[in-house]
Amino acid sequence: MWHILPSLLLSISLGLSWNRFLLTFTSRTERLQNQMPVTMVAAAVSLSALALSVADKGLLLGGMLVLLGLALATISKSLPHPVIIVGLSAVSLATYLQFTVHAL
Repeated sequence: MWHILPSLLLSISLGLSWNRFLLTFTSRTERLQNQMPVTMVAAAVSLSALALSVADKGLLLGGMLVLLGLALATISKSLPHPVIIVGLSAVSLATYLQFTVHAL
């Protein structure tokens, strides 16, 4: 069970930050401008999780993790409180990084 947890953390990190990251390309509203720091963090977290999924796990498993993360993004699309959601995503990525540091 514990060997699956780091991979799930990557998927969670990607899934919770992906929708906010996509707002950068789809929306230029005043609301987005007011929450630009949250969007910047979401962009950094989602791109990091995407890159680590493929780099650390390989193309096949990494692709499956990305698909799992995108499925979570679809489910979490209607969740309120983007600051909390992106914060959870960043914590998930940081926890994954702690797992990989201790594994070395």
